[in-house]
Amino acid sequence: MQNQKITIEVIETKEFHVAARGYNQHEVDEFLDSICDEMERMEAEMAALQAENDRLKNQAVPQPQVREPEPVVTAAPLSGADSTFREILEMAQRVKEQTIADAQAKAAEIVENAEIEVKARLGNLADEKDELEAEVDSLKVAAQEYKVKFAEMIAEAQKMLDAVTEL
Repeated sequence: MQNQKITIEVIETKEFHVAARGYNQHEVDEFLDSICDEMERMEAEMAALQAENDRLKNQAVPQPQVREPEPVVTAAPLSGADSTFREILEMAQRVKEQTIADAQAKAAEIVENAEIEVKARLGNLADEKDELEAEVDSLKVAAQEYKVKFAEMIAEAQKMLDAVTEL
């Protein structure tokens, strides 16, 4: 069991041998159930964060190439009204290009921030999972130590009984 990965199924199916004056089986079962519940919650949250990350990645649109405005070719010199109209069109084109560039920059920033947040959350969840696994391992060690001490106590009590019956 030492090299086996701890999963919810492993925790739920793990059986312990019953020993006299051992741990309260109900308390152990409740604790293992709460570990399973927490692992299920963490797995669901990790899946949701991964889905959100995928959604944000898919939502990011490829940045279109900004085309240069086509030069206006005139056969004759422009009149005052035509010149003003041309300046307005050029200004509108510049505003459009700047708006697109700003929107693309903002979209890239949003995606980057979302990815950073998702990675941080996933890291925190992984740390929590590691802590829970360490706690389960610690409980296993404590249970083993208790078994050894209990066996020693039983052996000592048997020696005392044997000594009394010899009298």
